[in-house]
Amino acid sequence: MVQTQVEGGSTLFKLDYFGEEAYLTQSSQLYLESAVPALGDVFAIAQSYRAEQSRTRRHLAEYTHVEGECGFIDFEELLSRIEDLLVDVAQRVMDGPNAYLVHELNPGFKIPKKPIKRMDYSDAIKYLKEHNITKDDGTFYEFGEDIPEKPERTMTDQIGEPIFLLRFPAGIKSFYMKRVPNPTDPQDKSKELTESVDVLMPNVGEIVGGSMRMTGYEELLDAFKENGLKPEHYYWYTDQRKFGTFPHGGYGLGLERYLTWMANRDHIRECTIYPRFVDRCKP
Repeated sequence: MVQTQVEGGSTLFKLDYFGEEAYLTQSSQLYLESAVPALGDVFAIAQSYRAEQSRTRRHLAEYTHVEGECGFIDFEELLSRIEDLLVDVAQRVMDGPNAYLVHELNPGFKIPKKPIKRMDYSDAIKYLKEHNITKDDGTFYEFGEDIPEKPERTMTDQIGEPIFLLRFPAGIKSFYMKRVPNPTDPQDKSKELTESVDVLMPNVGEIVGGSMRMTGYEELLDAFKENGLKPEHYYWYTDQRKFGTFPHGGYGLGLERYLTWMANRDHIRECTIYPRFVDRCKP
């Protein structure tokens, strides 16, 4: 239970916590960040909750979230760690005694080869236009717009291999992500990019999201204001920048999405025993 948001207020499940307003957590990320200075690299495997009105093949309201935060790394090192995680877990499963289950469900499964394909967000926008992947009204996606699940999956399925989609515009990503100038217009702050990554898998779409985190105190306060958040609610988070900071980044992997990819299931609901989604909260 938390009293702050991580991924946007519209996806919070509210509850009464002894007379105070609280929420089911969207992510352990902010709390993991607070542990890095004392413990070094940290991780959490816990349930996360998203009150999204989404009815796609990859969405659950409750899911198992595998999250990691790493200190004293740069963006390329973060990508390498995510890549190692994805490949190593798949390799261990296929080398283990339960590999036959994957073979039964997904006879064509292949462990991804390193390096996994990299693609900038700006190149993805170009790809959608070049391959006539449009919005429902027939218009094209433009720079600065979020790429929804359907066109994202269409692109990934056409390319036919895992993709690290990189450097999204700051305006469509979370407040805490490290920002960098857009090389096409470095003076225009409205076109700033983030050191961010979404890992896309064929037949599933996004299974991991990650980024480098902001380290500057004033920069972080500005980000709160831009997103309509009250910094005083995050005093324990902003103090980490105020009294000492360092480069760090992290990621979150949806375990059920990873299983959906490995087992080649059509719907994520096949990869959890009691799925929670819109209109279902029982048994």
